[in-house]
Amino acid sequence: MKYYHVDVFSKTPMSGNGLTVVLLDEPLPDQDLLSITKEFNQFESIFLYPMENGMFQARIFTVQEELPFAGHPILGAGAVIHKLFYADNSTIDIPFSLAERNILIHSEKAEQHFKVKMNQGAAAFVSTIGSAEHCRIAGALSLSLDDIDKDYPIETVSTGLPYLLVPVNKNIEKCRISCSDFELFLSGYGAKFVYVFDTSTLQCRTWDNGGAVEDIATGSAADPLCAYLVKNGRAAQGDIITLHQGSYVGRPSVIKGCVDSRNEVIIMGDVAFFATGTISI
Repeated sequence: MKYYHVDVFSKTPMSGNGLTVVLLDEPLPDQDLLSITKEFNQFESIFLYPMENGMFQARIFTVQEELPFAGHPILGAGAVIHKLFYADNSTIDIPFSLAERNILIHSEKAEQHFKVKMNQGAAAFVSTIGSAEHCRIAGALSLSLDDIDKDYPIETVSTGLPYLLVPVNKNIEKCRISCSDFELFLSGYGAKFVYVFDTSTLQCRTWDNGGAVEDIATGSAADPLCAYLVKNGRAAQGDIITLHQGSYVGRPSVIKGCVDSRNEVIIMGDVAFFATGTISI
C-alpha cells in the first residue's frame, strides 16, 4: 500500500497539520486501520479505496477511533488524488463518499502546493449554552469566568461534527482540559469536541478529549466557527474569515472559510507534500 504524508493548511512542508493518506489495495479490518493510524501517530489518517460509482470512498481514523467526518483529511486527500490521477488538470472537482455523507471538493494546482476547498453545507446550530453554565465550562478548560468573552455566546454548532465553541478574550494560552471525563462533559451540551477561540485574534485551540494531544489545525471545527461568526454578526456572508491555529504546538496554521449566499460554509486550505512510502504489511 502506498501512503503520502502531506501538510494541510500550509504552503510549505513541515508546517501546518500533518496527515497520512493511505491508498488501500483491498479492504482491511477496522483494527488494522486503527493500528496503522497509531503507527503513523498523526492526529488523523485517511484511507482511500478505489473509485466506485464515480466517487472516492474514504474512512478517517484518529489514534482512538473512526470519525464520520473531519476537515483536514478530506482537503489533504483531495490534493493527493489531484496529484496522482489528474496531474494534467490545473483544477479538478473530486467527489468523496464517507459513511454518512458525500462531499465534493475543488482542488487547484499552485506552483509548489495545492489549494483545496470544500462546501460543508449549512451549519446546524445545536444549542446555545445559558450563562449559568459558563463558570462550569471555564473550569473544565482551566480558565476563570472572567476569561470568557461575555459579548459572545457559547454555542454548540456542527457541520458534521458538533463542537462546543467557547469565546475567550484573554488567557487562551493557559487553556487546558482539566475535566476527568471531558467527552461525557461535552455530551451534556450536545458536543463531541471543544473549540476555544480568542475573539480579538481568532487564534483557536482544540484537543483530543483526554487533553493529551492538541490539534494543529481543525477544518471540522473551523466550519462551525465561521458559521457562528456570521450568525452572530461578527462577519458577513461572503467575507473570507481567517482563523489561526497550531501556534502553541509550534506548527502555526492558517484556515480560511466563508459563508456563501445560501448559508453554506466553504472551508479553504493549502496542502504541501512532504513524503511518500510503502506500507509493508
